[in-house]
Amino acid sequence: MSKEVKPKFTEEAAPLGDVSEFAAPFAQPRYDVDSAGVWYIGVKTDREGNTQEATPVKLSSPIEIIGRGTDNDGAYYRVIRWQDANTRRTKTAAIPKGEIVTGRCWARLGQYGIDILSGKVKRERLSDYLQTQGGGDIYTITDRAGWHGNAYILPNGETINAEGANILYNGDTSQREGYTESGSLEEWRQEAARYAEGNSRLCLALGLSLAAPILVLLHEEGGGVHLAGSSSKGKTTAANLALSVWGSYEATKSNWDTTALGLQNAALARNDGFLALDEIGQTADPRRIPQMVYSVINGISKTQGAKDGGNRKQKTWRNLILSTGETNPESLIGDRAQWKAGNRARLPDIQAEAKHGIYDTLHGFTGGAKLSEHINRAAAKKYGTAGRALIRQILSDGKEAAAETIEATRARYLEALPPMEGQARRIARRFTLLAAVLEYAAPITGLKTGGAGVMQCFHEWLEENGTGDREAEAICSQLDDFIAQYADSPRFLSWSERDAPYTMTGGKGKGHAGFKVQVGGNDEFYILPLVFKEEIAQSFPIHTVCKVLSEKGRLKPSKNGYQHQIKVNKKSIRHYLIIEPLELD
Repeated sequence: MSKEVKPKFTEEAAPLGDVSEFAAPFAQPRYDVDSAGVWYIGVKTDREGNTQEATPVKLSSPIEIIGRGTDNDGAYYRVIRWQDANTRRTKTAAIPKGEIVTGRCWARLGQYGIDILSGKVKRERLSDYLQTQGGGDIYTITDRAGWHGNAYILPNGETINAEGANILYNGDTSQREGYTESGSLEEWRQEAARYAEGNSRLCLALGLSLAAPILVLLHEEGGGVHLAGSSSKGKTTAANLALSVWGSYEATKSNWDTTALGLQNAALARNDGFLALDEIGQTADPRRIPQMVYSVINGISKTQGAKDGGNRKQKTWRNLILSTGETNPESLIGDRAQWKAGNRARLPDIQAEAKHGIYDTLHGFTGGAKLSEHINRAAAKKYGTAGRALIRQILSDGKEAAAETIEATRARYLEALPPMEGQARRIARRFTLLAAVLEYAAPITGLKTGGAGVMQCFHEWLEENGTGDREAEAICSQLDDFIAQYADSPRFLSWSERDAPYTMTGGKGKGHAGFKVQVGGNDEFYILPLVFKEEIAQSFPIHTVCKVLSEKGRLKPSKNGYQHQIKVNKKSIRHYLIIEPLELD
């Protein structure tokens, strides 16, 4: 007896054979999904009013609807699962419901390798299928990587500890292939990471990379460090080693030659993560650097209007950044006032030069170039394991317990430092955090003195920059420059001349600035508000300048603020009163 051959579905239609036994007055149209695709099975009615299922019509490649969700802006999505035609791997994605309604999703599905059958009716049927069928699991759709509860999303969409989380990453995946694993953690440790032992700049780079997921646990702001030095000193090697913590440095490295929006998108995709920006000197317009640094480290997007009124929900992120370049940002910009103290605190610069280029010790290699070549080769082959191990260690210890351990270690480092204020204190807290995280991550990196390496970098910074408030120092310096240049110039009239006719015209640096009088052991300068704003405050806010100079005892407040009213030619004119001690021979 020959074996019965069952009919197969065709591309357009797949007869079900004799379906009369299924005929019933309550037959309803339905969808079916099998290994061949998504099928629409309609209903037909004969002359007697009996209904039965019509011939199935194929709509697309197999697409399984596994849930629905919303994103940060409240937009709705349908979550689908399919098998990649080339790799045969199962993939998951979130399709905006708005794209399904308008038909704009067909291009997206085509990019996923899913076949969409042509024809208006077929696509209408498929649109209905995507909107109404499938599982009802609720997902959180996000375009931001990093921590979501106890789940951590990598920039490739991989979620560590995703069990029960139902979180789906729908953000920038332009570097998806870079955030993968290669080799074992032990291989990375032995062939690459161990050369950071005794090398302060490599410890600093690893500290930035490993500390990035810790920021939110300690409620810390984002920030970074700029590694400055001439070419061929090993700066790029430090960045490569740091990037190998999370993936392939060849595929995940970024640079400064981008737009502010592009940099923000990169930061968002690496939320609670590490970002390496190579060669700051390649920036097309150096004047954009202060705003780019501020925007990416400030961690919040611009306010944008929504199509249906109101504003979109602002996007936020936190990153730690390693920037490199042959010079520091302030020198590249060429304008000290533009590179404000706040930016110095966000991105302090460390000289790359140690004893052997970037290295303090060569670990037996004949030169820094040989060591760099070895680290780069090793990091190109073994990567991505350390970052995942760190997340698992944090989850194993418990996020709160891990944070308490790291904070206690940081407190120990801070106690060993001299008293500091302002920007110096902010920078000290960042470096001590990196040192504490390297101690916490010692089982992962194998480094015994990683924290000491980071603190060596900080002490070098401290020796060059001091323990004070850089913003206050810059403001006082601007006042010093102004007084040194104009105190004895015709721009200041004597106090006795305030009622005499005089001309108050002239450009900046040339016109009348105010009055000078000696009171006791001080010179007192009554300075016009416009001159004070343009030539002393410059790019700093007036209130900040007044507050700093008042606290330093160099500006005398009035009863109603910081401006004094004096009679000049019988008119009441406002001035700022600056106090300068006389220099005695």
